[in-house]
Amino acid sequence: MAEPGTRFVLKRLNWYEHYDGGMVREGGEVSLSSFATFEEAEAERGKREEEIRKTINPFDCGKAVHYWSHLDEPRLRDWLMDHGIDPPSAGKNGKTNWAEWWKKTGKKLSSDKQLLVWEALDKVRFFVVREEPVRKVGYAVLGINWEYNDEFYDANSEGGHLVKVYRSRARAEEECAALNAEARDDWGFVDEFAEEYADEMEDDESEYDMAMFDMRDRLRRKRGLTSNQKLKKGEGLYNSIARVPFYEVIEVELEGIE
Repeated sequence: MAEPGTRFVLKRLNWYEHYDGGMVREGGEVSLSSFATFEEAEAERGKREEEIRKTINPFDCGKAVHYWSHLDEPRLRDWLMDHGIDPPSAGKNGKTNWAEWWKKTGKKLSSDKQLLVWEALDKVRFFVVREEPVRKVGYAVLGINWEYNDEFYDANSEGGHLVKVYRSRARAEEECAALNAEARDDWGFVDEFAEEYADEMEDDESEYDMAMFDMRDRLRRKRGLTSNQKLKKGEGLYNSIARVPFYEVIEVELEGIE
């Protein structure tokens, strides 16, 4: 149990996908949910780690061994062999393509051996549990920043402009709904364009779902997903101004308020 006045918070570490397809970790963490006990929080962390590992090549999370493990490469090889796992061979240039090995061979390992590989790669983690003091929370109305990229409107993956913070979620949701209604009236001029865009997409044989307004990256970021993890079909895509969210409500901690 946590000490009185504390809680265990599950947080997502700040990874993002680089343009070359690899994963890069930046500073910072995003709070996802809190629990009364460490055991509950750790169980949820383990569940989320297991899910994201199904879509991630751990050796794409950095360009060298020191990004993945506290072990250097010779010791990592020894550790794997000691646990019955044959590591990849070095190429003619003396370098080892660990990412390619995992792509071709690692996925064929038994689930137990895959788990052992992840155990050795102790620097590649996506969620963490922190014990923190309990704080009062508020509900912030946040304006979503939509940007036109010469093809469609794309919502910034995080952030936005703060409108106001309320102590009541109901009051914040009420204000958010009013602001969304006002914004949709202001954006009505693009409705015809959006409808034409939707018609074009219906005729497009592309395998990708597209719409005039796309906030899928923002939804993935909020949920701690990668681009390999799919949202529900059509989720985060809008071709009607009447459905586009321009404002949202997020929960924030209020420090210094009793």
